Amino acid sequence: MAKRGKFGARLYLMDTNMVLVVQTVKRGTAENAPYVIDQRPTSGKERFVSVTDDKGIADAIRDALEGRL
Repeated sequence: MAKRGKFGARLYLMDTNMVLVVQTVKRGTAENAPYVIDQRPTSGKERFVSVTDDKGIADAIRDALEGRL
């Protein structure tokens, strides 16, 4: 099984025009540790993207998964 990353992403449809991408972080070191909303002060934590901007959504998810959101 591949090792899971430290960061993740949650997506929320805010309305018919906007998606909110929120960065998550793994809470513990166990394989099944939950991912929780990232509360670090240095993290941007979230990005709003137009629902029709496929590249923008993909970039925001990629940034969240790499801990750069």
